[in-house]
Amino acid sequence: MKLFLNALLYLFMLILVSLGSVNAQNLSLSVPVNFLPAASTDKAVDITNFKGRYFVTWKEAGATGIIHVCYLGKQYDTRFSQHDATARSEVSAFAPVLRTTDKHIYAFWIGTDGSLKYIINNSDTTFNTQTINKVSFGGAPKLKLGITATVIGGKVMIASHADNKNDMVVTLLDQDENGVFKPAVLETISGKRSLDYPFIVTLSDNRARICYTNDDGMFYTDYNPANKTWTDRTAVEKSKTKVAPAVYHAFNTTRLFYMWKGYKKDNFIYYASEHEQNRPVNGFKLPDYFKTPYPVSICNVDSKKFIMAFVGEDQKLYLSYFTSYNPANWMEDTLMPAKGNLTLKDIVIPGAHDAGMSALNGTGGIHAGSINPCNTLTQKLNIGKQLNAGIRMFDLRVGAYKNAIYAKHSSSDCMAEAMGGGYGEQFKDILDSVKSFLNMHKKEFIIITFSHFCTREASADHVADTILSVLGKDKIYNNQGKNIGDIKLNELAGKVIITFEQYANREKMIDSNSMADRSKTFLNFRRAYAATNQIDKLLAREESFFRSMKDGINKNDLVRLDWQLTQSSDEAALVCNDFEDEKVNPVVNGIMLLTNVVKKNQSIIDLAQSGNKYLPAKLNGWINSGAINKTNKPNILYVDVAGPWITDYCIELNSTPLYN
Repeated sequence: MKLFLNALLYLFMLILVSLGSVNAQNLSLSVPVNFLPAASTDKAVDITNFKGRYFVTWKEAGATGIIHVCYLGKQYDTRFSQHDATARSEVSAFAPVLRTTDKHIYAFWIGTDGSLKYIINNSDTTFNTQTINKVSFGGAPKLKLGITATVIGGKVMIASHADNKNDMVVTLLDQDENGVFKPAVLETISGKRSLDYPFIVTLSDNRARICYTNDDGMFYTDYNPANKTWTDRTAVEKSKTKVAPAVYHAFNTTRLFYMWKGYKKDNFIYYASEHEQNRPVNGFKLPDYFKTPYPVSICNVDSKKFIMAFVGEDQKLYLSYFTSYNPANWMEDTLMPAKGNLTLKDIVIPGAHDAGMSALNGTGGIHAGSINPCNTLTQKLNIGKQLNAGIRMFDLRVGAYKNAIYAKHSSSDCMAEAMGGGYGEQFKDILDSVKSFLNMHKKEFIIITFSHFCTREASADHVADTILSVLGKDKIYNNQGKNIGDIKLNELAGKVIITFEQYANREKMIDSNSMADRSKTFLNFRRAYAATNQIDKLLAREESFFRSMKDGINKNDLVRLDWQLTQSSDEAALVCNDFEDEKVNPVVNGIMLLTNVVKKNQSIIDLAQSGNKYLPAKLNGWINSGAINKTNKPNILYVDVAGPWITDYCIELNSTPLYN
């Protein structure tokens, strides 16, 4: 694998939290990577950061398995290192764990005799695997199920499960000048019972938190090492699990981040985040491709970035990456100020096709009776919600309906001549959403393109007047004669670029757009429309399109990836009496077969959700193959069912070498 820790800057996961108040949370993750293909385990994996270098540990699968420690590399390494070593012939029935201090990194595991064993690093990248150490406890107690560790007050604190049904145990380990631990005392956590080994995190120099699980649910209790006291148990959310929730500090704040697998056979991963002093109430499920029977491990990269390591249901080791950003502010958080002097040609933004068609408020055309949500709606979110989800380019077609202007979707420019069509959001509501959004998010910018005008229904002049009256000149970008390729992102902050198809009006601050191989308009979209409901044909058309531009594009061009599957005539004619609005996460794992997953008689939304699953993996493949390069890279990912998923992917792309 060519890129590993450098990819920490490229592949992201979103945790949408407010650090000052309790808000709803949304988590967006990069597609998991099987980072050690030869490794497998039937217990948890652990990952940690030691002096900017990354290590993982695991046991081999089996009743007992050999203990592995692997140095992965530094954050900015361009190649993935695999310096794997084993702790001699040591084996364990349980998962090992890593813990770092200022001078040392330790790998701990439970021996076959129930003892606590460990090895110590002998450099910043290697362990002394020949010297196996054992912690000496009075009475030779036995540990089982697993261990977790933290550092508190300069000492390593170990949490584990006693060799009985319910007791949890902890110990504080003091080290000598060589990093070897001195004899210690193993203490039982009185009055608390757990089905599995607990998870431990440091809150301060005199406070640690233990998370554990039993038949009643998930709980935590806090420990004061000075007086050796425990607080009463507090519930973590309302869920149940058979393994203890992993708990970590989020982004170097007083906020804690909890992650756990579902109950019994539910192997989905759930999470919650809350301040230390507050009980987490609401849990959220990660996307469906995150499944594990075991606890997960999280490792800091910096104040905003994490790595998550977990073991899949296939017993392989996976990594995912995430960072904190608010999708409503993603440009401010991820582009500004570092990329403020770049142009739209240097970045990629998410766009929405037929953006105003999230609701059906009216029908028209010769066969208006055949129009229904199945053959008309292209989006699940209205434009206000799309803006908050990070969408920044909007394709609008508008027409007159009931003495007002609405977004429209029809087979002809004029509804009266169309076989059929529908009216979506009211135009005034769309413009109000844009104005309100820009008032609240002054570093974000928006592009709105208009096309398919019908002069006798809603002329370009009338639409332009409406835009100017609602938004005002202060919100509309004035290009002052500049080319789209000359405008810096800093100049666009807090503004909306308005372009009409083959129409411009300088007084009304309207610029022109086109879709051609070459054009003199202010903005020309280079794009390819596949006009198919078959995914393999869409993929072939788009790959051919990018390869045709390998030598570059024109100064006023923006490259738009048009990722739409189009209904067949049979599908478009359907009347759906039971239109479902189910939540489907469109991002899937990277390896996909080129099979036609599109069935006949699907709604536009259905087609989009099946097709969107392919976008990240296929685009990554075209980048890796050279079909997409710095001269022909997409500037807009233009989709149906636009949402945070496509924003996440654009942020990921903007951090790759292709866009830097």
